[in-house]
Amino acid sequence: MLMESEQDRRRCEFFDQAAEGWEKRNYPPDVMAATETLISALPLCEGMTILDAGCGCGILAPILRRLAGAKARLIALDASAAMLAGVAAKDPQAVALLARAENIPLLDEYVDMVVCFSAFPHFSDHPAVAREFYRVLRPGGTAHVLHLASREMINRHHDGHRAVRGDYLPEKAAMRDMFMAAGFSSVTHDEKPEQYSFAAEKSEASNG
Repeated sequence: MLMESEQDRRRCEFFDQAAEGWEKRNYPPDVMAATETLISALPLCEGMTILDAGCGCGILAPILRRLAGAKARLIALDASAAMLAGVAAKDPQAVALLARAENIPLLDEYVDMVVCFSAFPHFSDHPAVAREFYRVLRPGGTAHVLHLASREMINRHHDGHRAVRGDYLPEKAAMRDMFMAAGFSSVTHDEKPEQYSFAAEKSEASNG
């Protein structure tokens, strides 16, 4: 059984309390446009099964639905019940899972892609999350860790909020090492002041 730390509880309380009005406060039109541009660059295909890990209130759901089509299976996972409650309004077809990314309640090799947008720093056990991403991905699938700011800016921003202080995005080498240790065959990393993009691919030849 995965133990919940005091930081886990404090973080979840923070997001539960902040859920109402989250999108309005944090995603004005220019930010939504940047988010759409970022997600549109992913290798999305019609009918994919996609896990939105740390989905929050479902910001990505309409974008993923538009890009992957009506037949796509969207799975939205978050540890905050209040945040997760917003997903149904964004996409009634999406499957909402109240769970932590360190223990994803899905079968092995169930999804084609994992998208983790603005959430990875808020997971307590990063290596465990990388292993779970690998486990639930089908061979040939990819996991994507994405942000609309650089690693330095993200970490500095989090340090300004008590509930998420210390929720850091790992350094480039640490990200590479943990995802490769989890079993991924290759990783790519692209970072700019206005964007962070990390991708890891599960080999086509993988047996899980």
